[in-house]
Amino acid sequence: MTTAVGDRTRVIEEELGAEYAGAGWWGSLYRAPRRRRWYRLIPVEEVSGEQRAELLAWQTRPRRPDLVPVVREERGEQRQFADRWFQIVSYETDAGRSLSDALAEHEPAHRIASVAAALRAFPGWREAIGTGVVALPADIVLAGHRPLLLPLPAWGAPSLAEVFAEPERIAHLTPEGARGLPAGARDPGLHSLGVTALRCFEALPDDAPERLLQRAACAAVFAPPGRAGRLASWMRRVEPVRAAREELGELTGPRAAALDDTAVRQLTDFLDRAGRAMDPLTAVRSLREAGEARRAVGLAHAALVDRPGYALLLLAAEIAHRDLGEPLEALSLLERAVQTDPERTEAYAAQLSIIGGWSAVQVRLAGATDGSYAQRLQATARAAFGLLPHELRREHAHEMASCLLGQGELAEANAFVHQWLHDGDTLMWWRFDLMLDYGETFLGLGHLDAAAHISEQVRAGLRRVRENGQMDRGEIHQHGMRLADFDLRLHEARDGKAGA
Repeated sequence: MTTAVGDRTRVIEEELGAEYAGAGWWGSLYRAPRRRRWYRLIPVEEVSGEQRAELLAWQTRPRRPDLVPVVREERGEQRQFADRWFQIVSYETDAGRSLSDALAEHEPAHRIASVAAALRAFPGWREAIGTGVVALPADIVLAGHRPLLLPLPAWGAPSLAEVFAEPERIAHLTPEGARGLPAGARDPGLHSLGVTALRCFEALPDDAPERLLQRAACAAVFAPPGRAGRLASWMRRVEPVRAAREELGELTGPRAAALDDTAVRQLTDFLDRAGRAMDPLTAVRSLREAGEARRAVGLAHAALVDRPGYALLLLAAEIAHRDLGEPLEALSLLERAVQTDPERTEAYAAQLSIIGGWSAVQVRLAGATDGSYAQRLQATARAAFGLLPHELRREHAHEMASCLLGQGELAEANAFVHQWLHDGDTLMWWRFDLMLDYGETFLGLGHLDAAAHISEQVRAGLRRVRENGQMDRGEIHQHGMRLADFDLRLHEARDGKAGA
């Protein structure tokens, strides 16, 4: 009577005091990190006497920092579990996770980083073991973020029965191996890691072993791409992600060529860039820097479906406002940011900044049938200003004053600016933005002498900071241009009053 595989696994776990960790290229892996042990169990009929001698020799080999040491198994190198005998290879490490566990992580960038690290380590493993070294994800353990190989001699592929016993092994076969042909120029170990990397992007197909073998023989394990994708749709649109996916497709494709260590490093660079681009903020910023602001905002909207986040909403709003000149779109995004985290202040400040640039908004409101939206914007500005901490209110008082001026609330704006221009009894004459706002209120109210007095104070103040170098020359120029425009309108108002 035979024992079911699941029952045998439970027996092995109990007798070894270890947990099943996954299928290896040869045998199955079990871990007991509290005892600093990992075990590989290979059916004895799969291992020849010569191979057993090789395994024993590994126990005395000099240790390498990138390989987990093979140690003597105290309870015997061969043991029976349930109705089957196994050759046991014992490894000494306190690593608790394998690359297989990393592949199961939800965050794609974490999966990519772990596989890229394994690819970087592969040339060293190949140097230590030989060109035939092949590793499945469970054959690689992670000491922190550092990949270590649970080594075996380079024996090639296991028997067909063992390959079919674990469909994962079929997926990692080279196309030539699946067809029973020599690998040729293709490195089977690098191909296997390429398949592992593709599993960061795609899920292994849930096909029967025979169908999966056909796929492997045609270098089409994951074809068509995206049939069971593991990435959010917005990630698939990001160029570095697409580029990495294409490079891996070339590596595991039907006409793969031999890759030297330099080419392997280039491949890991592709993966690194893809991992960074899986952060929506990075992806959106990259498009913006490339001059593709429209695509950047579109990508942000797509990413927000999958990953709603305050910082991404702020960035999308900034691009919509500054790069695309679409303040209403920006305000819509900022409203979502406020709803996402009402305790943070950045969105309130950005709302004030946009609404304060009133002319751009008014142009878009010119065709409105009523003033409801304008009133809503004013209410938004008032609420945003009121929710800012006191120290930030003074910093953003100019934007709030601009909102009041744009709405024609001149008397309220006059009182508001007077309040924020004074620190106790001290007039902050160096706040030229608020000083000119103050002058605008007097000009709008028809108090031309008061407006002229403010103009003289601003002119004298600009002269002072220019002479003592206390303000950036560009900022001085900006205030000077606004003062010139203010003086022109003041002159026109006086001429109009005199003509009347």
